[in-house]
Amino acid sequence: MRTRRRLSLVFLAALLLCGACVSRDRALRLDPVVDETFPFEISLPENWSIQQEPGEDTARYLIVPNDFTGDEGAFRIYLYFNKPETADLEEHLTVSKALIEPWLAELVSDDYEIYNKNEIRLAREQAMVLDFAKPMGDTYRVGRVVIGSHPTHVIAFVAMADEAEWNMYVRTFDKIMRSLKIKTTND
Repeated sequence: MRTRRRLSLVFLAALLLCGACVSRDRALRLDPVVDETFPFEISLPENWSIQQEPGEDTARYLIVPNDFTGDEGAFRIYLYFNKPETADLEEHLTVSKALIEPWLAELVSDDYEIYNKNEIRLAREQAMVLDFAKPMGDTYRVGRVVIGSHPTHVIAFVAMADEAEWNMYVRTFDKIMRSLKIKTTND
């Protein structure tokens, strides 16, 4: 009886572990993006692109697979990268907040719920991570906001997609974020 119970527990644990392993695909291989006009270095998967978003705010970028159609449920990454023209830390924080808040409000509506909070390192500095989701019919729209507390730059990522595409690309998104490096004047 005990052996049977132990076997059942081992089998259940194995099923749970296997379920966790297959829920997300592996990260795609990244290659460096060569663009001298960008104030940063970043690596992306083959057949992905990064472009500056149209408008007056030149700090906004969109990162997508080349077959991106603009469909609301398709995977996309938004990047906000700016260097405020101030050396004063308090002023930098005020400027950063003023830049990031309207951008985030455009991308992430109030009907999303935050289901996870975490901290990571982004461009070698602390960053806050918020995972969010909302029901969309029989699936969920899932996403992640990452805001870096860099002393000289305003850096934020927002990635989102329907649950299936999210699971397909979330590890690639994490890898793309880790590849971000700020160009220095020596570069």
